[in-house]
Amino acid sequence: MHEYIEVKHISEKKGRGAFAKKPIKNGTIIDIAYVVPIPNKDYKKIYKTILYNYCYIWEDPEYMPAFRNAITLSVSQFINHSFEPNVKYLYDYESKAIEFSAIKDISKGEEILVNYNAFVDDKSPMWFEVE
Repeated sequence: MHEYIEVKHISEKKGRGAFAKKPIKNGTIIDIAYVVPIPNKDYKKIYKTILYNYCYIWEDPEYMPAFRNAITLSVSQFINHSFEPNVKYLYDYESKAIEFSAIKDISKGEEILVNYNAFVDDKSPMWFEVE
């Protein structure tokens, strides 16, 4: 079980999401998601599968150019996108991980949301319809 996050079904269209199990203070690291870098040749195979929806761009200089993407092994995979997030993420290439931390106080039961564009204020269009 995870200390801060529980996964709940939201709807058929949206699927599942991550929710706060307890109040979370601004600045709290809520998850460290270790990654598995995906070789480019394998990424091309999963591009048309459900796994594509769970990949991150991973531009670790140690793995470039043969690896440009990664998948995490973490409950953070269920954090949905929002242009008004309450969480941000940072790449930690040395540890091969992505760190998720609160950027505002989050109430118990509130959905945990992150901007998939990597930057909190980036309003660039998504590859899916944003609700």
